[in-house]
Amino acid sequence: MERKERVEFCKKCTKRKFSREKGLLCGITNAYATFEIDCADFEEDTKEYERIRKYQRDLTIDDKAVGGWIRFGNLFIDRIVHLGIVFAVGFVLVAAEVDFIFNLSRLEEVLLEWSIYVLYYIIMEYNFQVSVGKLITGTVVVDVNGKKPTLKAIVGRSFSRLVPFDAFSFLGSDTIGWHDTWSGTRVIKKKDLSNVDEDSLDGDIFDELN
Repeated sequence: MERKERVEFCKKCTKRKFSREKGLLCGITNAYATFEIDCADFEEDTKEYERIRKYQRDLTIDDKAVGGWIRFGNLFIDRIVHLGIVFAVGFVLVAAEVDFIFNLSRLEEVLLEWSIYVLYYIIMEYNFQVSVGKLITGTVVVDVNGKKPTLKAIVGRSFSRLVPFDAFSFLGSDTIGWHDTWSGTRVIKKKDLSNVDEDSLDGDIFDELN
């Protein structure tokens, strides 16, 4: 076993020690670890273990996140769906002769339109993890652990879309948009969803610790 592999064990052990000159050492021997398969003195640092797991999980999700034209395609399709819903709602209210629809100011019309926009995403992404656009492009929204996002995350994600220029935030080299970052969510290919599990995230080095 090479030192790099031993360090993976040692940095999750409560008996680890850090030296500015030498790096990570065994706190018992004050020297580099020398075990070959496992360490008889290993004692898991639960908090550090979970922190590393979370960090590795975040990297895995970020690597799978889609961006660029796929996200633009999602946006384009969903805007068409949104406008269709706005038209349908307006048509029904007018047909039903609901008084308030005839007296809306321009500001009230905009507020109604964007309220429908936000509700559309909340209902679709919380219940199904997709919008119509994502359904067509084969993508889904997940949290940074690869799981179904909470209602709080989806609500925050949906309202974040109203921020000016948010729609362009994932068109550069970064595949993670502003509303992804602020809500702790990611958009990945549906086919990759089954690959984001404990085995793929933890790797062999974690299996050794169990």
